[in-house]
Amino acid sequence: MNSDFAKTIHGLRLERKLSQRRAASELGISQAVLSHYEKGVRQPKLACVRKIAAFYGVTADELLGNPGEARRRMPECEENLLGEVSEAIEHVENAFGETTAAIAARYLAAAVRNVRAITDDPNRSYDPRVHLGIREAEAALYEAARREGTPPPRNETAE
Repeated sequence: MNSDFAKTIHGLRLERKLSQRRAASELGISQAVLSHYEKGVRQPKLACVRKIAAFYGVTADELLGNPGEARRRMPECEENLLGEVSEAIEHVENAFGETTAAIAARYLAAAVRNVRAITDDPNRSYDPRVHLGIREAEAALYEAARREGTPPPRNETAE
């Protein structure tokens, strides 16, 4: 790993106005370890690089000083996903209320965790126990939506 990594994670933390203590806490590492990474004294394992990249919303390549094409594509992809998720949650909240919207948010979070589990090891055979929470979250969403009744029709305009 090169010194670009240390400079990059230090800069990202400052850019987001995070204290070293808070960033370390949210990353699940000690402040001392984060300090060592930022100073280039220690190098994280690959799993930690992935965690840091996800935390700051950048690619591992960017952390290592190789932005390439990924930097230009990531924001649009993230923006599209955020827009879709926000629209879905807003629709559920308007149609069913805050409680059902919170359940829908848990369902979407479980789906995102499952995407991560699948992409972490795409060669692993499907095992529903690995994809924790998705069935329970989906069942809770169905139950809440049924309990709240049928939503009004969506007003979708053709673009």
